[in-house]
Amino acid sequence: MWSILPILLLFVLGFILQKSKSFSEATIAGIKRIVSDLALPALMFQAFSNVELESRYLLLVVTIFAVCLVMVLLGKALAKPLGMKSPYFPLMMGGFEMGMLGYALFISVYGAENLGKLALVDLGQVLFVFFVLMAFLIKERDGVHNTKVLLRQFLTSPVIIAIFAGILVSLYAKNVPPNPLFTALGEFISLLANLTVPLIAISIGYGIHIKGEGMAKAFTTILVRKVLLIILALLINHFLVDGLLGMSAIYRYAVLLMFLTPPPFIITIFMRSDDKENADYVDNTLSMDTLVSIILVMVATTVYI
Repeated sequence: MWSILPILLLFVLGFILQKSKSFSEATIAGIKRIVSDLALPALMFQAFSNVELESRYLLLVVTIFAVCLVMVLLGKALAKPLGMKSPYFPLMMGGFEMGMLGYALFISVYGAENLGKLALVDLGQVLFVFFVLMAFLIKERDGVHNTKVLLRQFLTSPVIIAIFAGILVSLYAKNVPPNPLFTALGEFISLLANLTVPLIAISIGYGIHIKGEGMAKAFTTILVRKVLLIILALLINHFLVDGLLGMSAIYRYAVLLMFLTPPPFIITIFMRSDDKENADYVDNTLSMDTLVSIILVMVATTVYI
């Protein structure tokens, strides 16, 4: 529990910087760009270069993908009974913000040496976000599916490129003899990756904006999402991770931590600039859910053994 305190303090520091107006929005945007284009891809490369790939683990990847899709469908089914009129309510049900939050929390609790375990758990939702969620978001914004835009976003994403490069390294690095150049490159990537956690924590803390108006909708979204996902995480861990696959305990912790994170922050990027009502709803929900997620992860790491 206390291992997350440094991350929490960095969030608080970011929030204080926002209130003190020490940094401009442009400065924070620049920091986020460094994270998304350099530091986070380096971290993802590290994680996926240490992933344990076995054919039987494909079942876990497919299961996580399916859970994300089912959550969106459940969101569509529950929207009317819950009085949620925003078309983004169902989309806020599926996917997890791992890159900009989940990895930082995982490292603080379980250490960077276990990143490969989290990467395997994360793979299914990464595929869901880029191939399903982004397709839904583009259709909601533009009114039509745009396969070319979707494919271009996928192929040019620094994170996706880093993931595939990491997977290739995990498959073939064992056959490559030690080399000073590769060692230097590895240290360079590690230095970049180490920037991820502090920069992400400060920038997210800076970006937290909770408005009184619309809090009820945000709270409803968070409550429904958390309850459903906690139940699903416990079921997956019991029947699949522990049962059928017989994986080590760290995978259980990775699944639960991921299922406690907020919806992907990428949702805000694919919204129309003139859609203020839905933008406020999404921003409010993501800000509140970020705080709730940190608290729940702190509790989970204490009671879930």
